[in-house]
Amino acid sequence: MPYSIHQRPDLLKRLRTEVFDLLVVGGGITGAGIARDAALRGLKVALVERGDFSIGTSSRSTKLIHGGLRYLEMGDVGLVFEAVRERQRLMQLAPHLARPQSFVLPVQAHVKHSVLMLDIGLTVYDFLASFAGVMHHRAVRKKALLRMEPRLRTEGLSGGVRYFDATTNDTRLVLANIRGAVEAGAVALSRVTFTEPRLLDGKLKGATVRDELSGELMPVATQIVVAAAGPWTDEFMGRWRTSAPMPPLSPSKGVHVVVPRARMPLTHAVTMTSPLDGRVVFALPWPHATVLGTTDSAYSGALDEPECTWQDANYLVETANGCLEPVGGPLQVSDVIATWAGIRPLVAQSGASVYKTSREHIITTDPRGLVAIAGGKLTTFRVMAEQTIEEALKLLPPARVAELKPGSTDRLPLPGATKFSSKQRPLQQVAAELVAAGTEPVWAQHLADNYGSDAQDVLAACQETPEGMEPVLPDLPWRIGELAWLWREEMALDLVDLCVRRTQLYYSAGERLAAQAERLGDLLASWSRWPPGRSRGLADQLLDYIRTHRVAARETADAA
Repeated sequence: MPYSIHQRPDLLKRLRTEVFDLLVVGGGITGAGIARDAALRGLKVALVERGDFSIGTSSRSTKLIHGGLRYLEMGDVGLVFEAVRERQRLMQLAPHLARPQSFVLPVQAHVKHSVLMLDIGLTVYDFLASFAGVMHHRAVRKKALLRMEPRLRTEGLSGGVRYFDATTNDTRLVLANIRGAVEAGAVALSRVTFTEPRLLDGKLKGATVRDELSGELMPVATQIVVAAAGPWTDEFMGRWRTSAPMPPLSPSKGVHVVVPRARMPLTHAVTMTSPLDGRVVFALPWPHATVLGTTDSAYSGALDEPECTWQDANYLVETANGCLEPVGGPLQVSDVIATWAGIRPLVAQSGASVYKTSREHIITTDPRGLVAIAGGKLTTFRVMAEQTIEEALKLLPPARVAELKPGSTDRLPLPGATKFSSKQRPLQQVAAELVAAGTEPVWAQHLADNYGSDAQDVLAACQETPEGMEPVLPDLPWRIGELAWLWREEMALDLVDLCVRRTQLYYSAGERLAAQAERLGDLLASWSRWPPGRSRGLADQLLDYIRTHRVAARETADAA
């Protein structure tokens, strides 16, 4: 079903006029998962997000679906068990959004654990996953490890382990849940801000929200507000003035940088132990770039757009230089082509460092009509949503609860996987069908990997859209028709939505994308039926994003 700016007026009308069981505040992965779970049960659901869907933490992760080896080391076995089971489930229900990824973990001179200790730890890790879904690990000697990953530094290398987790496109995971919620009857709107609850005689009667595109304030009738506000949870709870026992957050900044694949052409993902401080940092191979991340530092600045400082970028490239052998000499900060920085909404723990703060989530309830969730991991979003809905149901009349269906997100495929048969390797099957129909193999695999069972629809949009088969940039796979399909189906409202979140164009192209801003602005204005003059503003918005997400100058960072 179409889900674009052309449907937005009807969705706003529904928001004003219908009576909802739940109003979900926050359009990241937690809020999106909650909205889908609730709508599939038969609840009347609205979701509002003041920016774009996934604009905060949920588009700025390391883009992994994993159990978290270091949480096992910290003794958080319960969290790891839950996470690896959810990893397996997501690979089954959305194979285009959770794909197996091979990792190597080298034991170099600065690594405190031996190969034997890592082998034992990963045996436990595999056992918690019941050896299902991905291959189990194996210990590897030095020569074999170097054959697997030739870019490893050899000095002090004694061997290592190879293991498997999964990668994801975090924003596309959010949008799949949003689309699933909408298909199940929910109202989901971006650029709509929750401003305040409306209480009468100590009970929630609704809320007031503001449409950020028009400035209009409007009432929303709802029995329960569910806060999935991520890093903004403290701000939200203060506005509600609730006595519900939600601990304060301990925000942590995580930075990632992207370098050209030509400088770091990895065969496998590499789990690096930083020689600078012993933290775990990943080097992740993308088709057209390599990602290094993440940092993990306490943060007290503005939450909306945390910057990648020179020190952040230098830490990541120096960590990579200490563990890997870049092509053409050591990486420099000047090699970075794109960055992203996000804030983890960690629940504060007395005496714990940011790095060792638990990633467990917490749910709190105010009997006046509020349920709030904070903390958690991307990997466990489905369980978090399920548990949040179970708490919300306690605040609804028993007769209403009796009308509902049981939760089903543990077995229903996400959009993009709903048309798959029971065949093994469904993405390869989709790609093979596209190739058989005349699509070049590399692009066919790109379509399958990014859109799953929707790949045929995306291809049709490329064929039907004027200029649709033309690439945005000649060396990257994204084509004009893909952007047209994403604009029509995933409520993108500007070029930043399209180029940063709906696709990874910005991260793969960096500042080279600036040369395409004017052309893309013209296209989006025409698809949106806006006046031609609007295209300049769209282009300027993308150019401003590219400019403000460069690595901050060293002297500026030092002065700060």
